[in-house]
Amino acid sequence: MKDIHSVRVWLWGGGLLLALLAPHASAQRMLAIASIFPLTDIVEQVGGDRLQVITLLPAGASPHTYEPTPEQVRHLSRARVFFQVGLGLEFWLDKLVRAAKNPGLRRVDLSRGIETLPTPSADLPGKPTKGPPRENAPQTSRSSQESHREDSHRHEGADAHYWVDPVRMQQVVRTIAGALQELDPEHASAYTERAERVRAALQTLHQEIWQHTQGLQHRRFIALHSAWTYFAPRYNLEQVAVVEPFPGREPSPSYLADLVRLMKRERVSAILVEPQLSAAAAQALARETGAKVGLLDYLGGRGISGRDSYMALMRYNVAQLVKVLQ
Repeated sequence: MKDIHSVRVWLWGGGLLLALLAPHASAQRMLAIASIFPLTDIVEQVGGDRLQVITLLPAGASPHTYEPTPEQVRHLSRARVFFQVGLGLEFWLDKLVRAAKNPGLRRVDLSRGIETLPTPSADLPGKPTKGPPRENAPQTSRSSQESHREDSHRHEGADAHYWVDPVRMQQVVRTIAGALQELDPEHASAYTERAERVRAALQTLHQEIWQHTQGLQHRRFIALHSAWTYFAPRYNLEQVAVVEPFPGREPSPSYLADLVRLMKRERVSAILVEPQLSAAAAQALARETGAKVGLLDYLGGRGISGRDSYMALMRYNVAQLVKVLQ
């Protein structure tokens, strides 16, 4: 009986020890935050079990119309590193970081090293501009926040949607790995190994997309907003114009009328919409021109079937694109 009692005590003590150690082991994971889900997924793949990664932008939200919440401030107050798209996309970030009061937070701008492309003009192709550029025009009828959103979306001349290009994402992987190696040098080799695997997978994805897109009958489309500026030229496609030059802001009737004329003149027969913004104007264009409408998603999110990883998201987009361009 004494031996049995000793075993019970040993088992109980061992269980207590494991229970005490479990929170400690969990606490060793570095808390990382990424602004959008595609970055979260790549950071998780490079970081492995060394990281706990949180996405700041909720699924279904647009970074162009996002309003931070107190919960996000709390996340940032505890985080060690924040991975951002940069190029002005997260126009709300500076205010959020100040509110978090976390002097130890490392911000990593993943646009570093990216070969950027200019943000498409707010004017339609072939239509002469009138007066100063829109971002410099008087803005007395808009709130300061709306002005900030529009000016930020011009990204100081560079378009921010580079993550939809699997080739450019290979540079993003290098930047992520480098940042994690600096923050956690003890596990630098593990980050390097995982980064190489992710880069190889991205190259395979690029080749797969190339094969699916090169035989398309049509190669031109209208986008809801300029989300495909990097994707289109990579695969010999053309984003001819956008429905909303400033995402989340309804285009004027005169702009839509000009867009209808452009689509008919240039014989553009496909419009790409997205789940984060209203498709009402795009649907009206489709009715007027007979164009096909494809639902593409440049953000995805955890728990969204078929779009819950970067690789799955891009394969979903290619499948939708093929439907409207073939």
